[in-house]
Amino acid sequence: EVYPTRVWESAERTEEGWDHVALILRGCSGADARGRADLVFRFPTDSHAYERLPHEAEVLDHLATRVDVAVPRYTHRPASLDGGGLRFAGYPMVRGDRLTPELLAALPPTERTSLAAQIGGLLSALHVLDTSSSPIDRVPAAYQPENLDFARQVLATDLPEVFTEDELCTAREICHEVAALLADRAGPGRPVVFLHNDLAPRHLYWQRETAAAPGRLGVIDFTDMCLGDPAADFAGLYDYGPAFVDEVLAHYVGRIHPRPGEADLLDRAWTYRRLEALFLVAAHLRYGVQTWPQARAMFDHSR
Repeated sequence: EVYPTRVWESAERTEEGWDHVALILRGCSGADARGRADLVFRFPTDSHAYERLPHEAEVLDHLATRVDVAVPRYTHRPASLDGGGLRFAGYPMVRGDRLTPELLAALPPTERTSLAAQIGGLLSALHVLDTSSSPIDRVPAAYQPENLDFARQVLATDLPEVFTEDELCTAREICHEVAALLADRAGPGRPVVFLHNDLAPRHLYWQRETAAAPGRLGVIDFTDMCLGDPAADFAGLYDYGPAFVDEVLAHYVGRIHPRPGEADLLDRAWTYRRLEALFLVAAHLRYGVQTWPQARAMFDHSR
């Protein structure tokens, strides 16, 4: 209804995300396609994502000239038919194949090096953004405290029914480690930077053999962006193994070496990774998010 002149050759609906439904349209034409052959339209499915969609689009416009990787640029931002604001939005598809661990393992050394350099460069660029100026100044604080509270609630009520005593001990250990880290992060002088906050294989794409380089990185889904500990953006990279995290870190220009009394950046990243694993188990038990094998595999890896 909003774009009546746009037609397409094929459409794919995906509900992989926790807070969006995505409609992928390929072979688009007509005036409403605005010259874009392949478009992705995102429809928020909860109030949090709905409220943040206009700001996310604004932040991505801000980032586009400051990072050297492909990020979504919302070319379609329709006013709602009922006058209620931005209900959905679309952007030209970020090219490439999803950067699964299997794809990374199959890349030749030159591509792997280029990829690690591009991820390191992306994190370096994100983490030096001025958090006091618009639109970054309206990005919320990190969600780890809320995620920890939720994990503790489920640990007390639901997990004893499905975990062994050893697994419950691991869950308690994770909560203790995260609580200590968050208390430490609250100290004076601790860096607070702009975070993608969900830099994991499902949001990374690799377009091979571009004209300028062996390949080009693409990054999607900035819905969970926040301001927090730079180590949090390294947590999801552990899906590729610690050796690759070290490769990325070698191309990172943020503060790596800890101050007195501060945990090492990658130690902090692994702690956040363990919290993600426990949170995923808790979210599955409470809300049915992801599958139980997926949640269990990530938790087992975190042990």
